[in-house]
Amino acid sequence: MLDLRRLEILHRFAARGTITATAADLGYSPSAISQQLATLEREAGVALIERTAQRASLTDAGRELAEHAARILAAAETAHSRMRARTGTVSGRVTVSCIHALAPALAPHLAALQRTHPELNVVAHETGSTNAAAAVLDRRYDLAVIDDWSAHPPVEGTGLSVHRLRREDIVLAIPADHPLAEQPGPATAARLRRIVRDQTWLCAPVGQLSRAAGDQYLTALNATPPRRWEFEGLHILAALVATGAGVAFLPAGLAHEQAGVAGLRLTPRMQRTVLALTRTTTQEDPAITACLRAVQQALSSRP
Repeated sequence: MLDLRRLEILHRFAARGTITATAADLGYSPSAISQQLATLEREAGVALIERTAQRASLTDAGRELAEHAARILAAAETAHSRMRARTGTVSGRVTVSCIHALAPALAPHLAALQRTHPELNVVAHETGSTNAAAAVLDRRYDLAVIDDWSAHPPVEGTGLSVHRLRREDIVLAIPADHPLAEQPGPATAARLRRIVRDQTWLCAPVGQLSRAAGDQYLTALNATPPRRWEFEGLHILAALVATGAGVAFLPAGLAHEQAGVAGLRLTPRMQRTVLALTRTTTQEDPAITACLRAVQQALSSRP
């Protein structure tokens, strides 16, 4: 009989591609991962890993078994989730990831949940949105809170449950004491072009969802910033706007919370959606349901 834990390691190796990355995900040493995969090969009676001096990769048999492992692990997780639902006990380990800007809002609610349920262990990570879906599917995270800046956020996908938490406007964040803040009316296309020309533009680095959406919006208006500063994290951008360093596209709630920042409504409108991702195999698990409810409560209390 093939060992379920070793199948999990093979599944994770297939997703991550290297022994080192698999070990980092699972909290083992690379040598321990290699040993477990070697044991799985003996159990299967066929070579699963092709090893060279530089790397290890799956054989055809390894890829086939990894596909079987994905289905076996999903079935086992569904069964476990349903049995836990019968007990109704909120316990065990739940790994949660969250985008940078929302982590401070979620943390108190998740901490309170642990105090209410002492047998629950929430492991929290602060991460980006780009690879969150893949991380949930390969079980690095049980719940991921992300933002989507596109006009059409994702819906249910293979193996994923998508929970829409809130939809909020994006504003042009400017220093509260700037003369622009005293001028009524929204940031129209013509007004935004003038602002972009005269102000330092603050934004996320290339590859971030907010950067891609902002650049697309500016390009459509024929507005090209002559000066850019790039920083990771929307909270950092909000703090920089407050110092007078420049202007930025920010979610309205974040601009409202940051002292020294005013938000100009955009015309045409731009919005982002905050989503929570879970696996369909865990949708009945009381611990994950409780964490999802805590996240929903945290975001419903924000302006």
